[in-house]
Amino acid sequence: MTRRRREFNRERSNKEDKKESFKFPMDLDGSNLVNDDRSVEAPSNSTPDYVKRPKRESRHLDTKPSVKRPTRYTILKAREVPSAIHGLNKKSNPVDERERYLEKFKNYNSVIVDNIVKERQKKEKRKNVLKRKEQQRRLDLALEEKKRKVQKANGEVKGTGATVTKKDNEALSVLGSKQDSLKQKQQAVTAKRVGPNVSQPGVSILGQAQNSRYKEMDKSLSERINQAFDTLDVEGRVIDYTSNGIIGRYEVKLNRSFRVSNIPRLNKALKEALGLEHLRIMSSLIGASNIGLEVPLQNVSPIHFRTLFESSSLKLRKNDLKFAVGKTVDDKIFSYELSKAGHILIYGNQVNYDVHPIDNILLSLLMNHNPHDLNTSVVAESDDYDDYLDVPHAFGSKISPSHPDALLEILTELNERNVQFRRAHVRNIQSYNNRVKYESQKSTMVVIIDDLETLINNENADVPRALVQILRQGKPLGIHVLANFKNKDNGIRYELLQLMQTKISFFDKDNGAVNTAHELTEGNDTLVVIPTSNKPNRVSIGTIDNSVRQSVFDHIKHNNR
Repeated sequence: MTRRRREFNRERSNKEDKKESFKFPMDLDGSNLVNDDRSVEAPSNSTPDYVKRPKRESRHLDTKPSVKRPTRYTILKAREVPSAIHGLNKKSNPVDERERYLEKFKNYNSVIVDNIVKERQKKEKRKNVLKRKEQQRRLDLALEEKKRKVQKANGEVKGTGATVTKKDNEALSVLGSKQDSLKQKQQAVTAKRVGPNVSQPGVSILGQAQNSRYKEMDKSLSERINQAFDTLDVEGRVIDYTSNGIIGRYEVKLNRSFRVSNIPRLNKALKEALGLEHLRIMSSLIGASNIGLEVPLQNVSPIHFRTLFESSSLKLRKNDLKFAVGKTVDDKIFSYELSKAGHILIYGNQVNYDVHPIDNILLSLLMNHNPHDLNTSVVAESDDYDDYLDVPHAFGSKISPSHPDALLEILTELNERNVQFRRAHVRNIQSYNNRVKYESQKSTMVVIIDDLETLINNENADVPRALVQILRQGKPLGIHVLANFKNKDNGIRYELLQLMQTKISFFDKDNGAVNTAHELTEGNDTLVVIPTSNKPNRVSIGTIDNSVRQSVFDHIKHNNR
């Protein structure tokens, strides 16, 4: 067999015969072969060994490029990489933003959203109606003015423009309805304001004030204290004195080498030397290294409610929900805001003390707040709080703490406020009242519970659970609990004690609510713990006469109906 060489067929290449599958055919005859391979012998038979197979039929055109069949690993469309200068340089189809926004909520159904949409549509319709009326009014005024000018030019109207009356000028005003609204605003501004001096009780009905003689120091007791320090071989002298009319504080300057750890033994020794049963030492007075000896006064000057009201910021008659309880030992009014105080616990207030901190708190609030800003609810068995039910500030009726539904109304109000605040996207009563109208604002509610022990021991287990829920959620919603716990022998549960932000403790030998309460005297002497301070303040509770209390309630009844 002889080997033949392949040569390029120029004629077929020029014709561009695309049906030719191979442009270098084999020259089997050897006639056109220039360079023969003479060493290779030709086959003996005349039939060629190579026979060209027929062309395979294809359904697709030959010019169509081959496309690889996609698999699950094939990336059909890659992410377009933007240019650093020109970006994608792609013309975006203009899409309406409103349609895109509505496309998100096409399958979303909500009653609240539907109501909001309906209200907005009604508001827009009203605006459009008012706008059309205003435009029509202006067109009518312009036509009338044009007609008047034509009549004046023709001589039909006599006189000059100065003879036009004031009513005609008002009728021809282009302001239209805006002028009426301006008049209404001006009338509202010039109207007489009904303030606290008219609707709220005055200071003159609060009775007498505290006698100012309590500020004088007892010199005999001061000399006895100095002699006691000399007897105990302790360097100490009385240098100052302050009093609130119930408790007197003698400021003693000690030697700098005196140790604070020796104060308990010094307290015991001074009690024996001075013959005083109730003596309390305040170590490290603020601003000095001296100590203070707090001694109950023999000649007590009662702290009347008028003194608390006139000497504090309550006399400014501001709507800040502030209340006054009494005086500290350094003769300062103890007042605090209800929104910061949260829930208040009064622990160990006995009947024989004849002191009611609840009256001081509530009368302070009633003096400066109307029924729109403040409501009171009574959960008690005694008749001491019946006067709070006759005022317009009352919320619901009085109910016994042993009743199975003792806190049902308060719990219902709590749940309703919780839902309304969530719908308004707020978390507290201040933010809610700032968003809504005056008529829709929520009032701060004070729930009086007397006695708390009876409520806890209720046969219905839902009542203590409701109390815990109110204590946990009530403060930001504007619901505050003012609880009185009388029986100190049983004590109060630690969980409830922690939920009470403000604690007022009377004399308690077991220190059940506030530490160092065993050092107090029986009566109106208390320790008050507020949320913003861990250190208890010694406060003497103010007294309120029954005549003053009744006069305040009578004034509120007749001026707020």
